[in-house]
Amino acid sequence: MFNAVHINDLIIYKSSLLNSRNGICHGFSARAGGVGNSPYSTLNLGLSVGDIPENVHKNRELFFQALKSDPQQSAQGVQVHGNTIQIVDHPGAFESTDALITNRKNISLVIKTADCAPVILFDPEKRVVAAVHAGWRSVVKRILENTIRTMVENFDCKPEIVKCAIGPSIRSCCYEVKNDVSSRFPDDVILWKNNKSYLDIPKAIQMRLIDQGIKIKNIDDSQLCTACNEKVFFSHRRDKGKTGRMMTAVYLTLN
Repeated sequence: MFNAVHINDLIIYKSSLLNSRNGICHGFSARAGGVGNSPYSTLNLGLSVGDIPENVHKNRELFFQALKSDPQQSAQGVQVHGNTIQIVDHPGAFESTDALITNRKNISLVIKTADCAPVILFDPEKRVVAAVHAGWRSVVKRILENTIRTMVENFDCKPEIVKCAIGPSIRSCCYEVKNDVSSRFPDDVILWKNNKSYLDIPKAIQMRLIDQGIKIKNIDDSQLCTACNEKVFFSHRRDKGKTGRMMTAVYLTLN
């Protein structure tokens, strides 16, 4: 179950499955709080969307402060809707990367979204965490399968105990797709309305996670649609590309 946590003027969504008592801190941002004007009002965390950089830097300070994290200790992928995974042992920017994995304490793994699904994976025994930027292209390119395989091969993780949280993303209520996209997914995740096809990307993610051995009881889906909730989230689809970005961050507090 996801809960909205109010920290100062910010709203941070958290999954009860990723309990802080297990030595992990995480958060999915919303657009409330911070500084900025329309169409980036107010907590835009993306530097590449046309917003005033000073506002974005201030918003990032507020977000990391809310998570009690040092922004200088963050690792961020330069996202390209691909399937490249980076094992992280130091903070910084990682080119052409859509998934980050670490077993190092206090390094925040960060991804940015505005409709794509942010996914956190956590092995509580091996103390390994991953953050995945899962848009439809990356899902088709098997980024989830590659991330889990990398966790298993490099850290001896066990998929059957891995916990997963799927954050706010565009949902089948709003995600109309053409045949070039729908044809790449099984019928189970395509909803037809008025002869138009709509993609259920969180369901597609769940199906792929289960295929890799993750148990359904260990998957927590936010059930939150970024496109529906204009006052709460940025949405690239709804706002026709002129919008801000949310962040998902996760870090280990214990080794």
